[in-house]
Amino acid sequence: MSHAPKFITAIAATALLLPALAVGQMEQAMDNTALQAKAKTKLMADDLVSGSTVNLETKSGIVQLGGFIDDEAKAKRAAEVVGGVEGVKKVDNQLHVKSGERSSGQVVDDGMITTKVKAGLADADLGTAADINVDTYNGVVLLTGFVDSDETKNLAAKYAEGQENVKEVINGIYVLAE
Repeated sequence: MSHAPKFITAIAATALLLPALAVGQMEQAMDNTALQAKAKTKLMADDLVSGSTVNLETKSGIVQLGGFIDDEAKAKRAAEVVGGVEGVKKVDNQLHVKSGERSSGQVVDDGMITTKVKAGLADADLGTAADINVDTYNGVVLLTGFVDSDETKNLAAKYAEGQENVKEVINGIYVLAE
């Protein structure tokens, strides 16, 4: 008895499933984009938070806020505003209060640190490095974004810690459940 009919059936089933999987991934990406747009719009409209620089990333209904902000009240308010957006399942607030003023030289140094860490993460074999955001303030590096494993999260932090002029690394990367 030939196995060809079973093999052909398996190939046909796979061919039919692949487009459905791709459509599911596209729908998820569109949902994330729409949720991110709604959350950003709400943040911009809020009187307390509107002038702040906040990184906002979304995956599977989880919204992560990241960056350095002027004070704790703004960080808390940003989380409240985003948490009130329809479709948000969880808010991961990785907003950290800025530590002091920066000189113009420190601003340049922070930019160099950020650039080196981003370039290194892009070159590293992390698989999801494109989903990692890097912010630097007074030599403190904040890593945020989404990855699929603790190993990737820890490797990213280890790489950032090894860069020149880095005083501290705050690893706010969110590990998505596998």
